[in-house]
Amino acid sequence: MPNSNSPGFWSSSLSEADAISAGVEYSQLQLSQKGDLYWVEQRPNEGGRCCICFELESQSGVHREITPPHYSVQSKVYEYGGRGWALLDDSLVFVNASDQQIYKQRLSGPCDVVQITNHPNTRYIEPIWDKTRDRLIAIQEIHAETDVINRIVAISLSDDSVEVLVEGADFYSYPVINPQGSMLAFISWNHPQQPWTSTQFSYLDLTSSELDGSISIAGHNSEEALSQPYFSEKGELYVVTDRSGWWNIYRCDLDSHDLVPVEKESCDMISAPWQSGLTHYAEISSKVVSIHHRHEGAEVMLNGASLVPDFNYFKSLVAVGNWVCVVASANNQLVSVVKVNTVTSEVRVVAGGGSPLNESDCSLARPMSFSKAESACFGYFYPPANAKYSVDSALAPLVVFLHGGPTAATYPVLNMKIQYWTQRGFSVLDLNYRGSSNYGRTYRNCLQHQWGVVEVEDIQSAIDELVELGLVDKGAVFVRGNSSGGFSALSAVYQLDCFAAAASLYGVTDPLVLDGCTHKFESSYLHWLIGDPVAEESVYRDRAPLDNVDRINCPVIFFQGEKDRVVLPDQTRAMEKALKGRGIKVEAYYFPDEAHGFRVSDTAEVVLKKELEFYRSEMNMHSTGCGPSFRD
Repeated sequence: MPNSNSPGFWSSSLSEADAISAGVEYSQLQLSQKGDLYWVEQRPNEGGRCCICFELESQSGVHREITPPHYSVQSKVYEYGGRGWALLDDSLVFVNASDQQIYKQRLSGPCDVVQITNHPNTRYIEPIWDKTRDRLIAIQEIHAETDVINRIVAISLSDDSVEVLVEGADFYSYPVINPQGSMLAFISWNHPQQPWTSTQFSYLDLTSSELDGSISIAGHNSEEALSQPYFSEKGELYVVTDRSGWWNIYRCDLDSHDLVPVEKESCDMISAPWQSGLTHYAEISSKVVSIHHRHEGAEVMLNGASLVPDFNYFKSLVAVGNWVCVVASANNQLVSVVKVNTVTSEVRVVAGGGSPLNESDCSLARPMSFSKAESACFGYFYPPANAKYSVDSALAPLVVFLHGGPTAATYPVLNMKIQYWTQRGFSVLDLNYRGSSNYGRTYRNCLQHQWGVVEVEDIQSAIDELVELGLVDKGAVFVRGNSSGGFSALSAVYQLDCFAAAASLYGVTDPLVLDGCTHKFESSYLHWLIGDPVAEESVYRDRAPLDNVDRINCPVIFFQGEKDRVVLPDQTRAMEKALKGRGIKVEAYYFPDEAHGFRVSDTAEVVLKKELEFYRSEMNMHSTGCGPSFRD
């Protein structure tokens, strides 16, 4: 019978609330010309509300919130959103979450908020200031009765009039304007592509009277994904492309349209653009400062040297003058907003950082690779860590984490949701199965038409190797995933016979149903992941967890938001009913105010607590001989 000293049953002062409250997210950095730093905080303890905070260069160490309490800065364009605000000279504009309209707010004086747009069934994202014409340029998304239309528009700051600048493509992102105000560069793509498979890079002459006279620069084939165009202070145009097999930075010759590599390395310098308006590089003193993603950890590189050596994951990088600011994380520190002086090399944490755990209680990520035949995958292994206990006498249970996306990635950083498990004596494997980003285009494309197949093979090879190394208890292996990771977890439990239980958080159970009801951004994604749903319906059925319920023999717990428009709640209910009909132990929890991805802290706490109880109940049954035994 397990006791409090058994791995998986350890007690910890790190509560569910502690693990969730530590999950404040920082993003969307912007720097004024004076060096004043602004960023967005997403706060789980405020229901996922997003607010803009700032630190003035003249008041170092003092940061404040500027967004009034009844507003939240969050765009819902493409459902996954992205950068929803912009700095002007003496004010800022932001997209408000509740109505998706643009508002203007002064930076000093009375905190007046003025609504700029008032367009029903319309959303906005990536506003930028066209200073020459004193107007905004943004991506507009119109939700018509039978279609969703995306385009680039100019918005008057004096009324709500809108001028269409570019239209015709299915999607647009990353509008950037040169300092002279004469040129607008942007990224576009069309179905069935995604922004990480094939995009086009174009520009528009803003001084021309020709309507939508945009000129395509690159991306004329389906084997190149371009992203994140950027204008330097001198007006030089940069862009990121994976034409070499890696997302590297190139400079664009505006006369010939040739792209010349600036930094050519065997690493990705951006992450997969699930959100719009990401910034992963900049120019400072005529040199490019950029993020280099590698399996062991990322670096911010300038002049061939690591600029922020004490951190190993970065996003949202901006630079002005001698300042480089970035959102940074580390193995032993929570996510931070970091400001670096490139002249003095001073590195200062502006917001966030630290750790709720003592060093001896913190489980540090171990980068690992796993091979099967000629294929390899990557992941981060976290052993149990709790100063009050030891695993010397018993192997620890294992929880396999599968990220969503599936073309996303996980990183070797301090994640308190992972520490919640390692504190209690579980090992965790955070897996970057084939198809994950940050390992180059070839690795990313391994998932094409193979979703539900290759990641399951990777799960198997990773578990086998951890068992062979004597790192985990093969009789107590659990698998969990959210969204597409939930699909992969459910696919694993019907294909592999090695799990004690599984958890699906708003996971896909029937890809055919998903294909028929999902939003515009992903409406052709399944064609790439699996195949044409009409011509290859049988493949969809073969891979659907709902159609393979008779092959699932381990308990499953489900967590689902009732407002989810990506994975409909009926999918989860159908899976729950089918498993119960076979006599499989099932628990399911539905949250009326949650959508795709849980934002409310109370919800996230329930998920952790119930999932832990579910796994422990299976470990208890196994140890007492009650119920089905775990399989060898």
